[in-house]
Amino acid sequence: MRGQMEAGRIWGRGIEWDAVRGLLGAEAQTPMGRERAAGAAPLTDPGAVRSAIDVTGRARLALAQAGAPPLEAIADIRPVLERCRLAGSVLDGTELVLILPVLDCGPRLAAYGRGVEPVAPAVAALTASLPRLADLAAALREALEDDGSVRDGASPRLRAVRRDLRERRRRVVTGLERLFAGADAERILADRFVTVRHGRYVLPIRAEARGRVRGIVHDRSQSGQTVFVEPESVVEANNDLVQLAREDEQETARVLAALSGAVRERAEALAALVEGITELDWVFARAALAERMEATAPVIDERGGVLLRGALHPLLLAQRWRDPERTVVPLDLELARERPVLVVTGPNAGGKTIALKTLALHVLLAQTGCHVPAADGSRLPVFEAVHAIIGDDQSVAENLSTFSAFVKQAREILDDADDRALVLLDELGAGTDPDEGAALAQAILEALDAQGALVMATTHLEPLKAFATSSPRARNASVEFDGATLAPTFRLVYDRPGQSWALTIAARLGLAPDLIARAQGHRSAQSARMSELLAWLDAHTRDEAERTLAIERREQEAAARLTAAREAEAGAKSQAREVVARAKSDASALLADIRRAVAAEWERLKRGERSRRGLEETRRRLHDAAARVAPEPAPAFEEDASALVPGAAVSAEHLGLRGELVALSGATATVRSGTITVRVPRDALRVIGPAIGAASEAGRGAPVRRADIRVPEKTGVAPELHLLGRTTDEARDLVEQYLDDAFLAGLGSVRLVHGKGTGALRRAVRDLLAGHPLVESYRDGEASEGGTGATVALLKVG
Repeated sequence: MRGQMEAGRIWGRGIEWDAVRGLLGAEAQTPMGRERAAGAAPLTDPGAVRSAIDVTGRARLALAQAGAPPLEAIADIRPVLERCRLAGSVLDGTELVLILPVLDCGPRLAAYGRGVEPVAPAVAALTASLPRLADLAAALREALEDDGSVRDGASPRLRAVRRDLRERRRRVVTGLERLFAGADAERILADRFVTVRHGRYVLPIRAEARGRVRGIVHDRSQSGQTVFVEPESVVEANNDLVQLAREDEQETARVLAALSGAVRERAEALAALVEGITELDWVFARAALAERMEATAPVIDERGGVLLRGALHPLLLAQRWRDPERTVVPLDLELARERPVLVVTGPNAGGKTIALKTLALHVLLAQTGCHVPAADGSRLPVFEAVHAIIGDDQSVAENLSTFSAFVKQAREILDDADDRALVLLDELGAGTDPDEGAALAQAILEALDAQGALVMATTHLEPLKAFATSSPRARNASVEFDGATLAPTFRLVYDRPGQSWALTIAARLGLAPDLIARAQGHRSAQSARMSELLAWLDAHTRDEAERTLAIERREQEAAARLTAAREAEAGAKSQAREVVARAKSDASALLADIRRAVAAEWERLKRGERSRRGLEETRRRLHDAAARVAPEPAPAFEEDASALVPGAAVSAEHLGLRGELVALSGATATVRSGTITVRVPRDALRVIGPAIGAASEAGRGAPVRRADIRVPEKTGVAPELHLLGRTTDEARDLVEQYLDDAFLAGLGSVRLVHGKGTGALRRAVRDLLAGHPLVESYRDGEASEGGTGATVALLKVG
């Protein structure tokens, strides 16, 4: 199992890792948490890294839900515990009282953990594991005041001693104060107050009146004009006070020794509590910094490459917290195992070194369990070593030049680097002859590649640009420079070497134009041509990028318009569905009214009122009620008007009706669905199939009755209704219409053929029959009637 990265394998002061750990420490609430952050060592076990990153994410959720855990005002008691472990040691009250907040935070942290357990189970587990030392906390609280002094009630003996001590002091002071009222008080006393010298109560006596007061002189003022005299009358009382004070000290020491012993007995549990608090503070320091940086959890790809999108340098980001006007440019950093050497070129002050540090700090942050200031989806491997040569490490003490220092560091890196190492080299090949420096630099890069390391190097040397272009194991990148504004953009551009722009920058910084021109003349023709080509490539690439961005913007705008249109269409369809649903609901309510009216009329007829006039009146009432069923026309569907002819298959969606168009008369259409004939508004129909055959002229011209539902004669209703192939909604509507017609036609029973299938249609039919006012009872069909594939309903016929 791999543990933490060894300190010797995080190499290079220029990374600024200590400063980033300082950012973490600033988010901690306790001295222990700050110390833990300052010494944070990256983990090297991929599972441990993933777990720590996940815990940080859970702690961020806990922060959002409940705020930070209650860790404020907790002191570092580890030195107190170390002293307490020494046999016979006694802690004073100020040391013991430091332990109380640590003990008190245990229950508060446990309650906090229970509250955030749904979103942060790891935090809840950590707080639940903290030792509970309620008895020790109670003992310390009963014996100590907030300032660490021992309470009177710390023991019965101490309470009695202090009570006696207070009473005797009161008597001594009262007796001395009586002397203030004496006739000679003004001439004898230097001041009218009782004070203490060497633990004994005395009076300030004028020096010239010393002989007039019998007693012991304990002190003199600096001027010599006042002497502090213990009058003879209170000597014995003062002796008693001194003895009681000594007993107070002895009992207080005994109480402190007992408390120290109790702490010593629980020292291991206290140490575990402090360690748990430290770990919790460290976890939430990582979470708090992630929130401040708006960081994301990187994906840990143990043996993969580096892919950071929109990565920000943490320290530059921290500067922006203090100065919101400051701009921090995000970087895309890629290092693939197939091309593990990245050579970064470009002008000075263009951001090359920032790119190196950004990569190093993201790796170290991730491996300490932190989230990184980069876009979602960023990926990082797990390294066992991070080596960097950044900045000038020349040493006068060791008699090393810049180049010599580089060679010494490079040798150490080459001795250590393997396939779990990240190597960052700044200004590679500098400090010596350019040709030899470039040759040595290329050899170092090739050696590091052979050892399996991932390498990112910056340089100004043209041979290294050529190496990165020609080698299948290397890749070019450059920091972008805007030739129009003569300023770097700080963006990293891949697969394109950059030029240094040294003469251009020198001119911008104020060197004389004739000097710049002379320098241009000294450049070799090949070098000048290379710079021109790189400048052209830079401008051309930038133009292409701007065109690509413009195209992407147009595509985004088009996509936004399409989305808006689809949302509007969906809203319209939703509104239409609501209108249809309301219409169907209204129709269902009216049909229920009809059925109740039918049932009432039938009961009245059964009681003997069967006159023809009564029957006709009943039929008229039914027609009037049925006429109210016709809803407002539903939104019309755009169909070919010529297709709406008699014989066409049509549907009226608002009624859930499908059937054959029988006739057209103005704005009204007559539709037949099975044995039912319905009149509906022409605009509510939608053609769902071509005409089966032309209707007769007589049919088209025949007058249609005023009622929307035509009540058939007794001989016009079949004794059975076939529902096979219908949906449950279609079947309900058809059965309801059919039962009305069968009842009015005087049928005693009907057979509803629904088939077996899944049973859904059978259940829908029977649910309808169970509550229908016209149905007396129902049963399965006999074998000759279709068995369970049909239901026979007995109607209420008198």
